[in-house]
Amino acid sequence: MSGTLKSWLLLLLLSCVWGSSFVLIKMGLFDPEGNVRLPADQLGALRVSFAFLALSPILFKSFKYLTKKNILFLIIAGVCGNGLPAFLFAFAETTLDSSITGMLNSLVPLFTILIGAIFFEFRIRRIHIVGIAVAMFGTFLIVQESLMGAKFSGQMKLPLLAVVLATICYATSLNVIKYKLSEVKSTAITALSFLMVSPFAITYLATSDFINRVQVQENILPGIGSILVLAIVGTALAVLLFNQLIKVSSPIFASSVTYFIPIVAMVIGWLIGETITSVQLVGMGILISGVLIINKGK
Repeated sequence: MSGTLKSWLLLLLLSCVWGSSFVLIKMGLFDPEGNVRLPADQLGALRVSFAFLALSPILFKSFKYLTKKNILFLIIAGVCGNGLPAFLFAFAETTLDSSITGMLNSLVPLFTILIGAIFFEFRIRRIHIVGIAVAMFGTFLIVQESLMGAKFSGQMKLPLLAVVLATICYATSLNVIKYKLSEVKSTAITALSFLMVSPFAITYLATSDFINRVQVQENILPGIGSILVLAIVGTALAVLLFNQLIKVSSPIFASSVTYFIPIVAMVIGWLIGETITSVQLVGMGILISGVLIINKGK
């Protein structure tokens, strides 16, 4: 198999893995009849706990990177890259469709540029400003029908803000990894960053009514199963795929997975019956175009 073909196959596989994560969250929250399987807070804690257990085999080799120089940045990467987003996305999808959440995840590159320019060493250029403006307009189109429709209320406003905050968290983590943890292996960063947040997640589960739910709630096991798949496949396996993709291609090519994730999330959402309007499709196209412009400016 040629290197180019292998790169594209890995890219498409990774896009499917990460793009399906949003519908797995929805399946963890609700059964097909709309009944609650897991509360958002317990789902987030369970996702972090499962992911940590899946990554624990590579933790031992990663301890050499746990130095005084790195520990603060590993904590930031853990909280912003893993901890908070797990809870924020779960909370958001108690109200928002998984397809909309996946579309809005495309804001990550935009906030990565902004945070990199404000707090780190990234030099913003005119083409970045153009890309940010285009992406913001696309984002507005995606959410505008919800904002203007009868469904919009404070109950929907907070989930939308939660998605935006989650993308800001991801962008913060990416910048910290790029500028402060560049000498640490990506697999070590992933394992150690989960180590920073997993004790809190496990403790939260143990002190909540999660165990009682498992014992008495009939529909909870499929929800736990979907989060187990999300943690193992969407985190542990995805990290390995991403590392391999970087090796056989380049970081720039690997970063283009950002453009495919919302498309996969949208298609899966449509297949399970979520409503996607033509305006939202146009908005997603404009948002991805803005991200492409930003990426061109690198």
